[in-house]
Amino acid sequence: MRLLTVPVSALLSIPKSVRVSVLKRVGARAIDLSIMLLFSNVLPYPVGPLAGFAYSILGDGMNFGPFRRQSVGKKALGLQVRRLIPEAGGDRPVLTWRDIGLRNIPVGVVTFLQIIPVLGWILLVLVGIPLLVVEVWLMIHNPGGHRLGDVLGDTEVVPVEPRSS
Repeated sequence: MRLLTVPVSALLSIPKSVRVSVLKRVGARAIDLSIMLLFSNVLPYPVGPLAGFAYSILGDGMNFGPFRRQSVGKKALGLQVRRLIPEAGGDRPVLTWRDIGLRNIPVGVVTFLQIIPVLGWILLVLVGIPLLVVEVWLMIHNPGGHRLGDVLGDTEVVPVEPRSS
């Protein structure tokens, strides 16, 4: 099994693109976190926590009805996820569920730890919270505002693009 490694230089050298404010991104994630907690507390165990975990991993990929590669939080704040690297012709490839899953691994780790009673909560404090701090640090210090999840999934968060007719 080959481990995925990302050099620190790659995290800080992604080309600058349209930068979304950190406050807006954190606000969108806070809305999504409240939805995850709602699932976890309203639906019976283990369905609720697993639904919250699934939303934390796949929510950014919703592309139906009013959602355009957006979670509820991103929709509320006018943001969406897109692939970072365009294809040779200049068109951006379609965002896949794999891209969405990869970009949300850091957040997924944190939400998964919340599912596990006692030991998971201890690991949440020791691993999960520092991981989220690193994510925010990268959004602030990376020229393009990309976090670790964006690097893993080759994605970025941008203001909503107008629909092409």
